[in-house]
Amino acid sequence: METLTVAQAAFVVGESVASFRKTVEKAPIRPSSHGPRKRWTFEVNDLVFFHAYSELKLALTDAGRQDLYSALREIPAGREVRIVAFGKQKYDLSDHYRAVVRQLKRLRALHAEIDDSGDEPLIKGTGIEAHRVAALLAGGASLERILADYPSLDEDKVHAAELYAAAHPKLGRPYPKTTAKKAMESVDFSALDDLA
Repeated sequence: METLTVAQAAFVVGESVASFRKTVEKAPIRPSSHGPRKRWTFEVNDLVFFHAYSELKLALTDAGRQDLYSALREIPAGREVRIVAFGKQKYDLSDHYRAVVRQLKRLRALHAEIDDSGDEPLIKGTGIEAHRVAALLAGGASLERILADYPSLDEDKVHAAELYAAAHPKLGRPYPKTTAKKAMESVDFSALDDLA
């Protein structure tokens, strides 16, 4: 199974990137880290642990969570996680495993809708940047408005762009949260009549 970045793992676990990063830093375990800049990557069993983490904080001590994580890491990649035995204890992680697998499937489906081979990830077949569409949604644009302004999109492509942007935050300058068409509608051109 592939390894995921922090942003992708946060999407699968269902947290914002900032919140997930804090969870990882507070947890009694550390996922794989690469390079001098502490670039974490996550495997499925890591994701199961972090999906269950808020529940585990209430049920187990730090040492118990560490022992559970160690036992979880012993389960071969690709094998379904059910009840994990550690020491004299057992913990059922089957619901968390199924939730992680569902989100991983959604993440893979997103990659099928987005072409990220160039400088900017584009919605396949449209030439429209995925992060642009996500910024419009974040700015309060309705689905109907986006479809009217970008007729080459459909509802599935808009949702794919939104989810892709959540799993892969944009680096650098963000896109505006309104379309040029909408911005032009709100401009008062009456002052130009006096010039004419």
